[in-house]
Amino acid sequence: MDYRRLTHEDAEQYRELRLTALQTDADAFSTDFNEASQRPVSATANNLANPSAVTFGAYEEGRLLAMMTLLRLSGKKTSHRAEVLAVYAAEETRGTGVASTLFDQLLSFANEWDGLEQLELAVNSANPRAIRFYERSGFQRIGTTPNAQKADSRYIDELLMVLKL
Repeated sequence: MDYRRLTHEDAEQYRELRLTALQTDADAFSTDFNEASQRPVSATANNLANPSAVTFGAYEEGRLLAMMTLLRLSGKKTSHRAEVLAVYAAEETRGTGVASTLFDQLLSFANEWDGLEQLELAVNSANPRAIRFYERSGFQRIGTTPNAQKADSRYIDELLMVLKL
């Protein structure tokens, strides 16, 4: 498995995996598949080129199988914080340590990012596997946002977590 930071040149593969994630694990993401599928690849390329964000990916034989993004907040009072988002590992990689290794890459980058002190995330409160992963990675629960998402007539609560660097 190859682990590396993604660039705008990875936009097509990233978009393809992201759309797969939004279809297969819709409740894990606040982005809607139909909305995301309407966005052009150029928008994805722009996101991957954003200097306030870094996305890491795990590749096997040239195929992107897992990804996660770190988005730094840009305000004067909030730039010490970053959000971990768009985390997804293809079914075939789950339980293999790929996500842990990918998170280690992201964490290493975060620790070197000047002035960054805290990572934050929101995870579907009904996803115990993801919650256990984040807790093993050092995140602590800090609260819940009830009804954070609404999918048709169903509400999804999100567990808020933080990791101090």
